[in-house]
Amino acid sequence: MSMSEDTPRTEQILSYVQYVVEALVDEPDAVKVTESWENDELFVDVEVADDERGRIIGKGGRMIRSMRVVVRAAAGRDGNRASVELVETDSNDGSGSSEG
Repeated sequence: MSMSEDTPRTEQILSYVQYVVEALVDEPDAVKVTESWENDELFVDVEVADDERGRIIGKGGRMIRSMRVVVRAAAGRDGNRASVELVETDSNDGSGSSEG
């Protein structure tokens, strides 16, 4: 069975990441979790305020690594792959525009 953008498992994964990241930061409204797909692999991109990045990474990378383990395990239940990445924010003007 192949996981796709519209599956309940994908929604669960995105909700999990959103919940955990918002719980770790002081500015939960600045959290942005997006998904992208490449070769049937789910990529979960996480954006937070620049000064909050350390909270998501954690000491020695433990926090982000733990999230990745859980996300990979959830996707793996259906024989799929998934990855969590902390991405740079473009916070020059705060307009929230995206390209791509």
